[in-house]
Amino acid sequence: MWTHERHSRIIEELSKSGKVNTRVLADLLSVSRETIRRDFLDLEECGTLKRVHGGAVLSGRQIAPEPAFSDRLTANADAKRDIGKEAAAHIQPGSTLFIDAGTTTLAFVREILFHRDVRIITNSIEIAKLVAPTGNLEVLLLGGKPHAEVPATYGELTLSEVDRFLADFAVISPVGFHPTRGATDYELHEAEVARRMIRCSKSCIMLCHSDKLTMESRVAICRPEEVDHLITDSKADRGFSLPRGEVHFARPHETDVR
Repeated sequence: MWTHERHSRIIEELSKSGKVNTRVLADLLSVSRETIRRDFLDLEECGTLKRVHGGAVLSGRQIAPEPAFSDRLTANADAKRDIGKEAAAHIQPGSTLFIDAGTTTLAFVREILFHRDVRIITNSIEIAKLVAPTGNLEVLLLGGKPHAEVPATYGELTLSEVDRFLADFAVISPVGFHPTRGATDYELHEAEVARRMIRCSKSCIMLCHSDKLTMESRVAICRPEEVDHLITDSKADRGFSLPRGEVHFARPHETDVR
């Protein structure tokens, strides 16, 4: 099991009762107690938990839940469109894309429709509905369990279907992107899908409007060094950087007629 996967499981167990036991976690995750203690150190540095004798408890810091999907559709709409246009410019014709469910990735797909011949594999019902009627782009909706709040599929079936493909790009929109912790989501099931898409892709493109930069949520998606391109809007700090990837700052859009 990868480090970020253990971290996600630890956070999941913490969310159930507010505390975890080192020995119980080691047995649950089939690793040594020393490994769990190192994980505790990492998560304590991020402010996620506080180490105590024999285990760990939730930190006093509160991580706010992500706003409802319907509310996010209208929030930062201009910035999301700018990011979508910039991201579309980095996709070569003929590419295969994994795209996770989010309002920024939805804005990206709206731009892809106009000038890119690509194959799209997504768990987003909204993205599949947008692409399917065009006829000129191939889209595959991953099977799985539909979520009540976010119009997308999740679960073991979704993850197993992702494993069947190798994409050129994984296009991901996280809840937050911290310069040292990396990309995070609020919900475990969303982070699992995003993480699996990245693992099954040659390159990772992260879409984050400026409000998300330096933010972090409770479930890890990937480390900063796993991101090849981070695309944000013109309001972002120009000093923001990645360990090995590139940061792209989208230009503000101009009103046009299509």
